[in-house]
Amino acid sequence: MAITSIGIGSGIDLEGLVTDLIAAEREPQELRLNLKETLATASISALGSLKGTVSAFQASLENLKNSDFYGGRTATSGDSALFTVTADTTATVGSYSIEVNKLAGANKVATNAAFTNPNATVGEGSVTLGFVGGNSFDIAVAATDNLTALRDAINNAADNVGVTASLITATTGTELVITANDTGTANQLTISVTDTDAQNQDSNGLSRLFYDGSDPDNTINGLNQIQQINAAEDARIYVDGFAATSSTNEFSGVLQGLTITALADDGGALVLPSANLVVNIDKASVKSEIQTFVGSYNELLTVLSSLTDYDQATGTRGLLGSDSTINTLENQIRRIITDTVDGADSSLDNLAILGISTNRNGSVALDSETLDSTINNNFDNIGALMGGDNGITGRLDILLESFLAFDGLFAIKEDTINTQLSEIEQQRSSLELRLTAIEERFRSQFSTLDILVQQLNTTGDFLTQQLDAAARIVNRDNS
Repeated sequence: MAITSIGIGSGIDLEGLVTDLIAAEREPQELRLNLKETLATASISALGSLKGTVSAFQASLENLKNSDFYGGRTATSGDSALFTVTADTTATVGSYSIEVNKLAGANKVATNAAFTNPNATVGEGSVTLGFVGGNSFDIAVAATDNLTALRDAINNAADNVGVTASLITATTGTELVITANDTGTANQLTISVTDTDAQNQDSNGLSRLFYDGSDPDNTINGLNQIQQINAAEDARIYVDGFAATSSTNEFSGVLQGLTITALADDGGALVLPSANLVVNIDKASVKSEIQTFVGSYNELLTVLSSLTDYDQATGTRGLLGSDSTINTLENQIRRIITDTVDGADSSLDNLAILGISTNRNGSVALDSETLDSTINNNFDNIGALMGGDNGITGRLDILLESFLAFDGLFAIKEDTINTQLSEIEQQRSSLELRLTAIEERFRSQFSTLDILVQQLNTTGDFLTQQLDAAARIVNRDNS
């Protein structure tokens, strides 16, 4: 854009005139573009809000659309300090008596004779650590290796099969403690040595680390089980009087679909601690999900109404009111909500029977008494009504996914609006170019006018001077 001051020669405010003319040319075009941009921006914001609400509604369908959800089970422990329990859909409804005899134990042994301190050497040769009848690994011990070095070598061994070494320094000296990482009788420790003095089971050198796990009480053992609670033991419970064992405190498969975790044992009591385990159909979760579904649906309808309905008071329609895609979504959702489900039991083939009725404004109301009655008396048929691809929530999920997918209708609408915004920016650039060309034309024309007026003014001034001079001559001659 040329920046030339015009009007100086003529004395006319041509700069102001050009500015006013360009402003008059710009204003209607900018108003039009601003309006289009405002509507597009508001539409994409409204679309984003609706998309979020639709997504939240779809999330509320997650459990209800799954047919297995209606086979859910709840398992309750009569004494959660004694044992806890979880259940899957294969668990059988019923009640069981659970007695906990003992918890699983991890084998822990310590040296029989204390060393003077952590820096005391332990001998020379090799030590083999592992489990009775199981895997093992070897540690080479140099004559200069002390307890600390041996501990670290055990813990850092790449082929360690599941043992941990530690040191306890007390008033009597330092003890080497070896612990099985896992519980159960299958993890009974055993330690053999190859001592350079050729005596592998005496009380000197590496022999002090010998431990025959198959005979823990053998007097030749250089390490001893610290106390009974550190024995390698399987956990044991009784289910309705039948014994079951586990290498851990977790029992899976004793009762189908149930996992029982023992937390406390009998402590040596003559009478085993016991509590009931009760398995029921998980009706409460189904009721809660249905209530969430109703609330999410009504929230969606509220947002849809605000964006599409005609407001008689203001005489305006929602931002997306003329959008056929959004109207289609709303109509299809409402149709599914009110449909009868093919394949469902005739005693429960629509939401009204479940206690969900449609209001005049399209929202739904939940009759809690009807819902409770249906859950208590006709629970087995709720899954066919609500779940699966043919159920209410399954069909809704398929519909909503077609709108929410990365290449779905919402994405297409967003792309269309973003394209409109890009076109508006291009139109703004084109407008600026056109206004620049117009301004340059005005300046060129007004510059010519300015020069012409300046010339006329100069000629007029000259003529005025000549006339004044002639008048003075005439006046002098007459005098």
